[in-house]
Amino acid sequence: MKKSIGALLLILAGVLSACNGGNSTSNPPGTGQNCGGPPSSNQLEVLWPIPNSNNASGQFNNIYVSTKGQLPSGNLFNFYLVQSNGGSTFTSTFFGVSASQIPSPHATPSYSNPTYYATSLPSGYVVGPAQSVSLLWNDGGTGCTPHTEVATFTTKQ
Repeated sequence: MKKSIGALLLILAGVLSACNGGNSTSNPPGTGQNCGGPPSSNQLEVLWPIPNSNNASGQFNNIYVSTKGQLPSGNLFNFYLVQSNGGSTFTSTFFGVSASQIPSPHATPSYSNPTYYATSLPSGYVVGPAQSVSLLWNDGGTGCTPHTEVATFTTKQ
């Protein structure tokens, strides 16, 4: 009896860990534990592509943001990018960049002394023309599901 209960608990633990095994595009936004939003103390702002723009280039590899202060070290923060055509992908974790690396024109941070970061699209991933794109906040280290929209933009025809 003890052995069967132990085996049952091991199987149950395996099933539960598989359900919470990290992010994937097969677990679309809105179906799992909410990732929440960016740390409020950092006031993250998307700078490029410019939020709410209707003529963004579909040819880009990075998304650039600013924060007030540095993001916590060792974080696995990134975006879940969703296109209106149904295409989606997770970006890389954020990495530090200088202001001079951000393409122009771009949005300007609303606070002084910003820290700049970028996050990359996977190699070969293409954002199509005339796509409405949503950037959802993701904490890749928790296995949560992205729910919070951080910015949107539309690519040109």
